Amino acid sequence: MSLFKAKDYWSTSLSASDEYDSCGITVAHLTTLDPEQPQIITGSFEGVLRLHLPSEEASPRDLLLEEDLGSPILSVKVGNFVPTNTSDPPTVGLAVLHPKRLVVYKVDNSTPTLSLNKCYEHQLGVHGKHFTAANMCSGGFGSDPSREQICVQSLDSRIQIFDLDVLSFTRRLPNALLPGPIVYHEKLDSFITFNSLLDVECYSFSVLASAQDTLDSDDEEDKLKNLKSPNHPSNTSVSASKKVQASWATNLGESIVEIKIGSLEGVSKDIVCLGTKCIFALNDLGSIKWSKFLGYDTIGFTLFDNPKNPGSNNIIVSGADGNLNVYRSQRLIWKAKLSDPNSFSIATFVNDFDCCKGMITTLSDDCRLSVSYLGTESEKEGQVVKEGKEINYDDVDEEHRKLLGIIRASQSDTRIEPREKIIMRTQVPKRLDEPDQVHTFDGGFEHLADSAVRMPCIDGSEGVLRITAKLFLTYTGTGGLKDVTVTLNLPDSVMTKDTCIKIDKLKGGSATPMIIDIVFFANASVLPTVDTVGVTAMFFTASGEPRTGTASIKLPLFFFCRLQPATKEPTFKFKLDTNKQPIMLAGLFDDMMDVLTDDERSAVDASGTANYVLTFRYWIADPNGVPYNATVLLSKTSGRYRVQSHHMPSLWFISSSLCSRLESYFLASEGPDSGLELTYNEPHLPLQDFYNCIDSHFISRQNLVHLLSLQNDCAHQFRTIQKRLLLRFKDRNAVPLNQLDVLLSETYHRLLEISSQVESAQWTITSTSNSLSCTTHLILLFIKLRYNLLPSSFTVLSSHLSPHISSTWEESTDLNMMTLLRTVLAKKNQDQTGNLNNNLVMQKDTNKLKKHISIVVDRIHKGASLSAD
Repeated sequence: MSLFKAKDYWSTSLSASDEYDSCGITVAHLTTLDPEQPQIITGSFEGVLRLHLPSEEASPRDLLLEEDLGSPILSVKVGNFVPTNTSDPPTVGLAVLHPKRLVVYKVDNSTPTLSLNKCYEHQLGVHGKHFTAANMCSGGFGSDPSREQICVQSLDSRIQIFDLDVLSFTRRLPNALLPGPIVYHEKLDSFITFNSLLDVECYSFSVLASAQDTLDSDDEEDKLKNLKSPNHPSNTSVSASKKVQASWATNLGESIVEIKIGSLEGVSKDIVCLGTKCIFALNDLGSIKWSKFLGYDTIGFTLFDNPKNPGSNNIIVSGADGNLNVYRSQRLIWKAKLSDPNSFSIATFVNDFDCCKGMITTLSDDCRLSVSYLGTESEKEGQVVKEGKEINYDDVDEEHRKLLGIIRASQSDTRIEPREKIIMRTQVPKRLDEPDQVHTFDGGFEHLADSAVRMPCIDGSEGVLRITAKLFLTYTGTGGLKDVTVTLNLPDSVMTKDTCIKIDKLKGGSATPMIIDIVFFANASVLPTVDTVGVTAMFFTASGEPRTGTASIKLPLFFFCRLQPATKEPTFKFKLDTNKQPIMLAGLFDDMMDVLTDDERSAVDASGTANYVLTFRYWIADPNGVPYNATVLLSKTSGRYRVQSHHMPSLWFISSSLCSRLESYFLASEGPDSGLELTYNEPHLPLQDFYNCIDSHFISRQNLVHLLSLQNDCAHQFRTIQKRLLLRFKDRNAVPLNQLDVLLSETYHRLLEISSQVESAQWTITSTSNSLSCTTHLILLFIKLRYNLLPSSFTVLSSHLSPHISSTWEESTDLNMMTLLRTVLAKKNQDQTGNLNNNLVMQKDTNKLKKHISIVVDRIHKGASLSAD
């Protein structure tokens, strides 16, 4: 039993056959029977309107009015809707929205029995046709608070504005396929609504009033006939008319359940939007002030006055779990369960009843109408102490020790690994799969065949280079798991058929581990950047808690490249010095030597040169068909290694493998205290070559933007010609085409040509991004070795000068460099003034970026530290 509950002050059960919506109830002063007591008005989808006046002792007399209106009731509103015959302002009336009409009533309490008097009625749409209502709102539109007007929204997001008994205008809201919640913002004199693009939009009343009327279905054919007439004004001159445009739109990324206007801080009006899982607060300009993830399914909410801060509002959110959650801004201050634990509130209001402030009116899903207050309820049954039972003090001490252990564990900073977890182990073979096993890409994976590396088979056919790794999964918990998802995070140079593997059942305990064979294919279209594949297993425990397990698969070097006879093309080269004796390259790269055939070994190790010179050939080739390669040379007298290639990005992967193998070799032979030092002692960093890679990537981006713009213009022209041709084909009188068909054909071929150029530009961006990623990795390695950066400093630098290339890499990297220069690399705090522009806008060139990178490297060269401490 929950301690906090909403205690009922008054309640009644409506008809069990009725259905209600959150808009079908309101609490307001509709009659003058009790000026200090509001009434509760409800309208069901069955068309039954009820009026209740709650009293301290619930009785049948609390139902003042019950009437069947003969049509489903979508929404009810109380306001000054009844016009008067004099110059006096309108009086209070009840607006009832039906699917096809809007009716305004006045409650007559001159007789002992209340009755409804119809004041006026509006047929929605054109003569009650082509308009099905969804919801409505009211307010003093046009900044006239003396008279309330009504706005009705249809199922196709058209709105009709009614000024008392007169229809003002009809407009269609753009970007809306389905109607969303709509409210009137008095300060902005605007309507706030939600569209199908998950945008909250603001439409000014003045803009709607001056916009063009929508074309209704009844007279659409007549208007089209008039448009074809040569005497029609639109055919003789260009007519200008305003379109409906939103003042602002903000994308929230979540469906909105309800929108209300209030002041959460007592300073200015806020637009409060309740989503299915979150709640948002927006200012008058549409900017998000804050958002909060609620963690439960929401049904509706309401705002009420904060007694501790007059002029501000608190929030009550009703959830699908039956709780009423009270928030003060973003902080949860109270949580109470409804009196019926199996129901939830579909509509919530806060009003004063019988001089009791802050009473909560709720309408539950089981048609229970109640007025309640927040209170506590103690346990009805106390703990019963059984007499005659001896106390086992040993068990008490044991339980006490367990509880103390749980308390200490919860207060400790170190996290305890859960007992129920998935342990993953990987096994990678030391050789590639047999090349005579021809692999086919079928079943929806034909796109992989274009990039896969091919190798000759024994039977003379062409096979696919691949390697099969084994993944062992063990569940340490009891029982078993269902619906385990294993996800593979692949680098660009590695391909596989399924990156997401579904496991229906995984046995736990001491069961034999499950073995999954994962076949990897090498990508012959990009250079390798990393050799590790990330593996993540996600599952849910028996209690519903989500858990994950991670592992990594390190693919061998021979999967990405192959040894070939030594070549000398030192266009790009650098030297790597060590403080240890030289290690023979044939032994350092023994795994690469083992996969060679006898003929290949003889060619690579001609005259015993494999100990001092090794050339690695990648699977990717340059535009001339020459494979990229990288050569490692070892000095015979000192521990100096030289890496060279005719292509700078090709240096990275082999250099990284060389450094990691040297560290692993001396760690295994001499232990953690080996004292290995790797240094880069070239006189200058190859920044200019790095800048050339940046320029190539940036130019390819600019070319793609230009081509996409041309493609958009050409597609727009193609659609325009199509529309003109369709109009001429539909015309009853034959009209010459005036070469429109020729223009359509030429535009179509031009569109195909530009689309082909776009595909080529996208492939160029992929290639330049791969080259830039490899070069960035290489520059980071040079900086680390040249200036002996600490691991923490290198982490900071690599996170700002990221080797992971995105679509806005130049803009984000420039912003990151400026952040470094104004924080940890600031010069006597004189660079910390000013605000950074966080807008990632594509610049005209990369001069600023290259300048900022040079300054960062220069300050690191002068001894500046990247660590915060």
